[in-house]
Amino acid sequence: MGKLSSGFLIFIIILLYSQNLLSQSIREVRAIQLTYQRYMGAQLSWKLFASEFLKKGEEFFEAKNLYLENVSKGIRISAHLGQYSARDKKFLLKGKIQLRTEKEGEVFTEELYFYPERDLIEAPGVVIIKKGAMEIIGEGLTYQVSAGDFKLHKRARAQFKF
Repeated sequence: MGKLSSGFLIFIIILLYSQNLLSQSIREVRAIQLTYQRYMGAQLSWKLFASEFLKKGEEFFEAKNLYLENVSKGIRISAHLGQYSARDKKFLLKGKIQLRTEKEGEVFTEELYFYPERDLIEAPGVVIIKKGAMEIIGEGLTYQVSAGDFKLHKRARAQFKF
């Protein structure tokens, strides 16, 4: 009877401890090889892949070796590091960024800001744009995705490769 009582007591302690854990909000989530897809109704809207993923609270996440795709808008972004702030409603992407668009070509840079709700992409530094045989190098980029407005701000020079 003594063994049964102590086993039952351990079960009660574990149950109370786990209920206490479940009632608390989760502060941090870590994942390796994360795949996330978001649907709007029955249609796929977003895809996100990351080799390492860290979410802190409801306001922030960070991902390494990130791939982000908005299927309906035809944009695909890959970066070494990506951070998302729910408060600012923006992604900050860093390190070997490649932005692929259906109409404007490919953009290569080292830092990029993406505001999904505003359909806006900005790159403050040096950018290389490749489309077909044309390559444009410049500084500062603004891309209003829904309008298709693609602007390079400074020091743009183009070259053609045959």
